[in-house]
Amino acid sequence: MKVILEGEERVVNAIIRENRVRVSRGQVSFSPADSIPTPEGVTEEDVKKMADAIEDMMDDIERKDARISELMEENVTLKAALEEKAESKDAPEGDSKDVVEVPDTKGKKTSKK
Repeated sequence: MKVILEGEERVVNAIIRENRVRVSRGQVSFSPADSIPTPEGVTEEDVKKMADAIEDMMDDIERKDARISELMEENVTLKAALEEKAESKDAPEGDSKDVVEVPDTKGKKTSKK
């Protein structure tokens, strides 16, 4: 992993001194920022614009993830409703959901499907 450590010079120097054993073991190394090659023509302003663009993309991704979650929940609800409707069509003929009470011409109530 590569990182850039920024801070007051005395604090950064203290961190480097505190880690001299790790440096001697080859576990970590410290390089001055001046020795790190940077692409030619890239300015600090370019880097800031890129960071802003990345932040905007991350926000967009979060919004889209939230929308995907909403749609997935809606999908589950619709599937359940569809299965319930299919089950009601497959119900036996005597299912009370399909029975409607209709009075016959003689005044008696009869069931009609």
